[in-house]
Amino acid sequence: MTNGTGNEPIPPFVIKATIAASLGGILFGYDMGVTSTALPQLTNVFNLTEGQQEMLVSFLYIGCIFGATVGGYLCDRHGRKKTILVTDCVFILGAYVLYSASTFDVVLFGRILIGFAVAVSAIADVAYLHEISPRQYRGAIVSCNEACISLGFMLSYLTGYGISVRVGDNGWRYMFGLGAIIAVLQFVGMLFMPESPVWLRSNGELEAAEKVVLQIGFSMSEDTHDNHAFNAGGSKTHLFGNGKGTSDESDSPDYSSFNIEQPVSMENVPEPDGLTMVTMRKYFRQIIIAVFLSVMQNFCGHPNVLNFAPEIFAQIGFDSEEGRLISTTFLGVVKFVTVCYTIKRVEIYGRRYLLLFGMSIIAFSLFVLSLAYFVTFVKGGGEMSILGKVFATLSVFGVAGGYSLSFGPLVWLIVSELFPSTIRGRALGGSTICGYAAASLVSYTFLTGQDVGLFVPFAIYCFLTVLSIGFAYVYIPDTAGKTPDEIHQELSSGWGSNRFRHRPSFANVVQAENDRGIV
Repeated sequence: MTNGTGNEPIPPFVIKATIAASLGGILFGYDMGVTSTALPQLTNVFNLTEGQQEMLVSFLYIGCIFGATVGGYLCDRHGRKKTILVTDCVFILGAYVLYSASTFDVVLFGRILIGFAVAVSAIADVAYLHEISPRQYRGAIVSCNEACISLGFMLSYLTGYGISVRVGDNGWRYMFGLGAIIAVLQFVGMLFMPESPVWLRSNGELEAAEKVVLQIGFSMSEDTHDNHAFNAGGSKTHLFGNGKGTSDESDSPDYSSFNIEQPVSMENVPEPDGLTMVTMRKYFRQIIIAVFLSVMQNFCGHPNVLNFAPEIFAQIGFDSEEGRLISTTFLGVVKFVTVCYTIKRVEIYGRRYLLLFGMSIIAFSLFVLSLAYFVTFVKGGGEMSILGKVFATLSVFGVAGGYSLSFGPLVWLIVSELFPSTIRGRALGGSTICGYAAASLVSYTFLTGQDVGLFVPFAIYCFLTVLSIGFAYVYIPDTAGKTPDEIHQELSSGWGSNRFRHRPSFANVVQAENDRGIV
């Protein structure tokens, strides 16, 4: 396996760490997607009303809000690895509660537990992936988390379809319970992984951080290792200087020579611990971008397209339950394939270009979908025409595909690149609180919103997505190949002036890093 340039193989440690951490993405996607296939059975077993169906979906996001509230603190305070291990235990507990639930209230409690674990795990997984990956293919590695989320969705749809066909109304128990297996796999895998070297360095554990960096082994020769480890007099020195936010170049090399993030703050001045008023004023532009991305990835309607997919396909005209489940399963396949393509091309096309392109596909697909519903509504609420069914079905897949080109793999990546390591966990957590609140609102109002008109929710999502394209075009830069310091300086000097039109290709990024002596 090689990096984005094709010149050097990705270190084996990075591959193993990526697989272990990305299992959290599979958990994320599985527990989100299983709702879609379990919902029809749960509706039959508990005689759920329309409002209760919305509660079943939205309570996961309520749990996510709680998780995002404390997840950033846990991640920054106790480390990325420990946080991932703890959330795996919560995943297992939540799966057991759902499997053994005898009342709808217990199901809702289990959904809150799973939502809590989903949010905390997502923050810790992304921070860990960001900090163990070399800069030149960080985009692909961090985006692996979204690929695994899409894989989790696909697995949940395939599993749900298989169980629905072979098991009766209690099949939903097995659907929820199987998530525990993935959690166990990640727990075991992370036991053998070290803590993030950036987090260790930021907390003064220099020797431990040094061992992890050498373990990663960024194509460094033994001589290079020796030169980094010992000074001219033969005495032992640290790779990271004195550990207090500065680096003494006289007896320690530049951390950037290892091509992973250098955990020093702006102009080598230590950052205040956490998201204080000082850091919030300093990074207010980054905070606005992070909150915008987290909220709009839900206001585009994508969560409802996935969670209520069987219901949407039924409205379009898929009469049989098996046909609806097959279409939902194929939706998961499209998401997974599209995300894999995005990961392969993200360093070539750049974050900004893919974000705008994918958002445009979402907006166009939502417009066509709402138009198909509207025409049917004008005709008196009858059955869609054959042409309307075709365009509506393609539009559903267009929303999922556009999301997988843009918001899905890029929101976590861009947000993680905007902030320095000292506040990254809490920045991710803070922005996702807003995102999950938006997801809860969107999910809780979908079916009732359709009571006004089946086309109404999709028309609103389309309008909001068009507005978000304008914001992204003006205010969001491409973060590829840049340190948080460089992004901060770019935003400070040109935010809102549309200076971000130029899309740097991966070749530009590599050349810029060569000019700075990074690679």
